[in-house]
Amino acid sequence: MLRTFNFTPILPTKPEKNTEMSRITCAAVINGPFCRMLLESPLRAIEAGFHDEYFHVNAQDLAKIKAIHASSLVDFATQVANI
Repeated sequence: MLRTFNFTPILPTKPEKNTEMSRITCAAVINGPFCRMLLESPLRAIEAGFHDEYFHVNAQDLAKIKAIHASSLVDFATQVANI
């Protein structure tokens, strides 16, 4: 006779994606002036937004972004991925 087991599988959870950081990076990819502003002054770029879009970044992420000093968008994106 076969026994049945009732159990709830525990699935690994995916890390929460930060869509705002993705939006910021995408805006920098498609717009040179925004990219330059992001590299020179990330907080000013985020506060200014991109066209009619505004970024909603929490204080913790803003502090992390403020600590980024990147010379290229690749460098910026790499540092963002590590925070």
